[in-house]
Amino acid sequence: MSTRRKKAAIALAVAAPLALLLLVGRFLHQADLQMTGRAPVPCAEAVRFLHAEGLPAGAREKRCTGGQWQTTWYTVEFRSPRARAEAWLRSSYPGAEVRHGCADADVCSDPRVTGDGGHDLADHVSVEIGPEENGLARVRLTGGTTT
Repeated sequence: MSTRRKKAAIALAVAAPLALLLLVGRFLHQADLQMTGRAPVPCAEAVRFLHAEGLPAGAREKRCTGGQWQTTWYTVEFRSPRARAEAWLRSSYPGAEVRHGCADADVCSDPRVTGDGGHDLADHVSVEIGPEENGLARVRLTGGTTT
């Protein structure tokens, strides 16, 4: 065997296991994101799943994540002018009880959601609106399936 072929064989013997390790690592990372609910998802998908009517005008710093293991769940976080955030809560979930002075937020709600979406839509939803500077509010919308 020539020196060139020996070097190529050694390079292949080293590169193949490294490539396999990288692929396995990538797979495990993606699985971890899914199982812990930290996988990035399109906000339109998350908002639809959570029965909301889009995001309020002026929403910024949007972060939407989802996960799936034995159930499916999504989280939507964004900042918005406070008045718009509260109006959005009332229009997205009409009839929902809105509470003030909650443990982790100024305003919160656990709206009852209904529909025949099965596992395509959340069974339960929670909304928290907390204070930010300059008249903004931090909004956290979470929900998932129970089965």
